[in-house]
Amino acid sequence: MTVNEDLLDGAVRHQVYLQRFSTSTVRKLIGLLNRSDVDLVAQMTKYDPMDVSGAWSQKRLAKLLEAIRVVNRDAYRLVDREITDVLRNLAMYEAGFQARAISSTLPIAIDIVTPSAEQLYAAVNSRPFQGRVMKEWGKDLEAAAFSRVRDAIRQGYVEGQTTDQIVRRIRGTRAAKFEDGILQINRRSAESVVRTAVNHTANVARQETYKANADLIAKVRWVATLDGRTSAVCRGRDGQTFSLDSGPRPPAHFGCRSTTVPVTKSWRELGFDIDDLPPGTRASMNGQVPATETYQSWLKRQPAAFQDDVLGSTRGALFRKGDLPLDRFVDRNGQELTLDQLRMKEAGAFQKAGLAA
Repeated sequence: MTVNEDLLDGAVRHQVYLQRFSTSTVRKLIGLLNRSDVDLVAQMTKYDPMDVSGAWSQKRLAKLLEAIRVVNRDAYRLVDREITDVLRNLAMYEAGFQARAISSTLPIAIDIVTPSAEQLYAAVNSRPFQGRVMKEWGKDLEAAAFSRVRDAIRQGYVEGQTTDQIVRRIRGTRAAKFEDGILQINRRSAESVVRTAVNHTANVARQETYKANADLIAKVRWVATLDGRTSAVCRGRDGQTFSLDSGPRPPAHFGCRSTTVPVTKSWRELGFDIDDLPPGTRASMNGQVPATETYQSWLKRQPAAFQDDVLGSTRGALFRKGDLPLDRFVDRNGQELTLDQLRMKEAGAFQKAGLAA
């Protein structure tokens, strides 16, 4: 295995855990918004815009909207403080991880430069993703969330709805687990931005680390997550290489899960008058880009314990012993099938894997 193949292998494994980190971050921040939703509904009860006669009062409506604006502002400012801390720590961790990964993979000892915390976080905040920098995304989320709730209340006023009807429109219904209300739109928007911000931060930290070691790194390779949910743009860029100073970088879109991996220079590019190290050396260093492979072929080469960690023990057994390809674990929309659904669809794979069908 060459150095660049080894780096690619480690990058794909690392991205699996980064996605899990992204999910845990989203859950924490959505939890903060959920708590603020309780306050928001309480304000609607406190400042019911209907007077005792059942008619809407402009004065009470104005007080309600101001109270909701304050609740919304405080909630998103809390989220902004939390995500700022998370991303600052992630940037430092990711740069350190990349430096350690490169150093441990090289067949000789070379000092790897790690950018400073100030340099990393300045780059994270100054480089836009999806057209805006981090600070702008925070303000836009807050403004959009308030606008949706405000407009729903005003629409209720126009349509002559009761306060309870407007609350249901905003919060959603218990029958739908409150996923049919306007607040759910706010949560989905926040989740999309947070997941993209995590990937943006990690990739900026990688980029800064690559640039700090330009004497060793020749190019940057795009690595897509190859499964049924991978976008067309990421499938198209997968395996392509770009110079250190130009070319696209992830995230390519909201929810992008692509990453990058460095491509090291060859011995001759580093000034050594050799083509490669003798046989038996831990890893060759020829500057060549690894051949493209699918996530499935890569996962098959990983230890069973890692496969089970990614898929779960039952799905891991189906993958190894039942010869069930990864695309059969999800439906057409990329949603993971439950084990009961899999048993109904893939009884033969369960039997082959020695699992009760």
